[in-house]
Amino acid sequence: MIRDRTIRSLREIAWSLGAKAEGTQWHLFGSVERDEAGAADIDLLILCKSDEQADALRREIDPDALELPIHLAFMTFDEAAAIDVTAVQQSRAIIP
Repeated sequence: MIRDRTIRSLREIAWSLGAKAEGTQWHLFGSVERDEAGAADIDLLILCKSDEQADALRREIDPDALELPIHLAFMTFDEAAAIDVTAVQQSRAIIP
């Protein structure tokens, strides 16, 4: 249940960011992705087109805006591919 609420909230945030979030992919992982009842935080990886886009999003996203504390990680698509981060973290793309 926490997973569905979190995804809805994250999609609202992404939508509110408009063009700043264009072309990004948001990946949920960890206990919220597994929908564990005792989830203590939200683990979110945002893949960006550039470091500049990641910096802009970092400034705009309020880590206290969600039901649980959020741990944000930002990487460019190239960085993520080099270490296959989505497989390593067993993440699931929730946006787009």
